[in-house]
Amino acid sequence: MTRRAVLDSNVIVSGLGWLGAPARIIEAVLAGELVLVTSSPLLAELRRVLAYPKLANAIPDGARLADLVELSSVVVEPLSVFAVVEDESDNRVLEAAVAAGADYIVSGDGHLLTLGMFQGIPILTPAEFVSTVLS
Repeated sequence: MTRRAVLDSNVIVSGLGWLGAPARIIEAVLAGELVLVTSSPLLAELRRVLAYPKLANAIPDGARLADLVELSSVVVEPLSVFAVVEDESDNRVLEAAVAAGADYIVSGDGHLLTLGMFQGIPILTPAEFVSTVLS
């Protein structure tokens, strides 16, 4: 069975623009080794982040890349609204993971990583995910 993961926007952006563990995760998605799960709120955040001027220089055509991420993902519509962490956008990650029955949440965000696990879903850094899940 293919594993399902929700990737925080920071992981997707890093994976699209640079080398390293996030890029390896994006490669796993493209190779069919991993199912990327997202939601409309997470896609909206990704589009917003990719439009930042400093990122637009490093990752041209961010809107098109966000469209490709959407097409490469299972898009869920969360039924629950959580207020678990201070940063509202991080709560959207948790909502998508629960709605999808995801196997993992992958993030570089301290608020999420501090949780360690949410409703039985492990929250890992990209490096941890690559070394323990994709190795």
